[in-house]
Amino acid sequence: MFNINNLFKKRHALIIIFSLFTIILLCSCSTKKDNVLTAKHGKLDLSSWNFEKDGLVKLDGQWEIYPGELLEPKDFNSNNLRQAVDYFKVPNSFIATDSNKKLPKYGYATMRILVNMNPKDNGYYGIKTKYLLSASKIWINGQLVSSVGNVSTDSASAAGSYEHQLVFFNSHNSQAEIVIQMSNYNNVTGKVQDMFLGNSMQIKRSYIVNAATDIFTIGCLFIIGIYHFALHFKRKQYKEPLYFGIFSIIIALRTFLVSQRVVYEFFPNIPFSLFNKIAYLSAYAALPFIFMYFKELFKKEISDKVVTGINIASLVISLITVLTNIEFYDRFLICFEIWTVGVCIYVLYAAIKAAADKNKGSIIVLFGFIIFIASVAHDMLVQAGTLFASSLAPYGFLIFTYSQAYLLASRFSDAFIKIEKLVDENKAMYIDELTGILNRKGFYHSGGNLYNAAVITGGKFTLFYGDLNKLKSINDSFGHKEGDEAIKAAAKLLKYSLGKDDIVARISGDEFIVIAVNKASEAEAKNIIKLIYNNFYQYNLASNKPYKLSISMGYSIYEPSVDATFEELIHEADLMLYESKNKYSQDILL
Repeated sequence: MFNINNLFKKRHALIIIFSLFTIILLCSCSTKKDNVLTAKHGKLDLSSWNFEKDGLVKLDGQWEIYPGELLEPKDFNSNNLRQAVDYFKVPNSFIATDSNKKLPKYGYATMRILVNMNPKDNGYYGIKTKYLLSASKIWINGQLVSSVGNVSTDSASAAGSYEHQLVFFNSHNSQAEIVIQMSNYNNVTGKVQDMFLGNSMQIKRSYIVNAATDIFTIGCLFIIGIYHFALHFKRKQYKEPLYFGIFSIIIALRTFLVSQRVVYEFFPNIPFSLFNKIAYLSAYAALPFIFMYFKELFKKEISDKVVTGINIASLVISLITVLTNIEFYDRFLICFEIWTVGVCIYVLYAAIKAAADKNKGSIIVLFGFIIFIASVAHDMLVQAGTLFASSLAPYGFLIFTYSQAYLLASRFSDAFIKIEKLVDENKAMYIDELTGILNRKGFYHSGGNLYNAAVITGGKFTLFYGDLNKLKSINDSFGHKEGDEAIKAAAKLLKYSLGKDDIVARISGDEFIVIAVNKASEAEAKNIIKLIYNNFYQYNLASNKPYKLSISMGYSIYEPSVDATFEELIHEADLMLYESKNKYSQDILL
């Protein structure tokens, strides 16, 4: 049974403390609400605001609102002064005015605000907006400075766009007038989002930082995705890299679309309906892949039935999104969001349970997931107006992504280490413990492969069979330890006499087999034997051993014209060795 008390062991406690510290750090990156100015009755007083010291200003608060009218700055001049009859609180959904007058779901309106500027500023300012309904035009001090989509009084000629606006203007007057025309015929939930005012350099810097953050995030996610595809390609039996790679690519696409709207820099004329569908689908498609990834990590903790349910639900809602218009498929968004919250809670429970059960890697997953949830919760508070700060979800998601990437890389590294260990163990099966050269099994493995390759490709080689002379006498006279030293010395001399690509093996007590690659003539074979004998001779001169170390050898030659099996070649060399051994014995007797 799952015991939550196990969670508070030393290692688990440290990760929880670090996670809580990170959450506090994320939530502390906020500006106090008391320090934020808001507009009242269509006026915002910045006469004492120092942009260099105090930073950007959100144009939040009460704006004059003129529903059902598309007004221009000239309509507000002294000769044709209009009195505001109502106000609209920015940022907000376009549902009702401050006096609770209902605003039309589809329609058009004009907003206006007067901003008292600090006379000490240099007079060159900038405004950065998110989207304002589905189409908007901005006038500042009577000049049309920006337009996105097509503002219209009817749906036939209206065109929507989610593009953010970045405008700059000179204002040496003490007051700046901002007039915005808006219309919405393309989106089911028209919203007026945040607008920021600052000096020109601050606005440029803010845009560059946010856009660079998006590009950096997209690039990181794309690289992580490709990296995990490569991992899966190398070891296809592991599904975690595949699921996580797909998830990373989908989130990279979503970031490209919805964060700073970088997509408009590359595709300025992307259709509004297509943008919406891809944005919704990127959210729906990401959930099943990240959940299947968690299922691979926590096989015991996560139910197969839940995985199936999530996949079916995501597929159904994705098909609805593809086949219907936004008025219909948007109704399912709230259900999906609730469903996602439930999934996150379920995964969090599974991660905590796995961590309590000491599953390898679960601590890393838990840490990354907690940080991600904390950053999302922070952004939800920002959207609700409780906190005044920049979005932290991209950073939280990057921490989460890198934690998972580290986990998968760690698992693959462990797998490769195990493989290398097995390879080393297999190599040890082929190595003679005494001499460090190939043993009998190693010789038949390597030599057999060489023979088969030679048969196929028309290669050639010479096989030498050797046997030490009078090893029994060395053992009887000086002990088996000295006999072992003689065998080790013989192995070194044979390795020294042959090339690096040649094969040298000890197949029994004092018997050796050598294969010289690409040597296939009587002259070459005799020269190699002569070289070996000479190296043994030089060894005896320098060793000061009380005995002479020597070897008798025979050989057989393989070339394309030779019709012989590998065993027959060995037997032929062994027969010549026998003759050489007899000759050595006769020479000793003489």
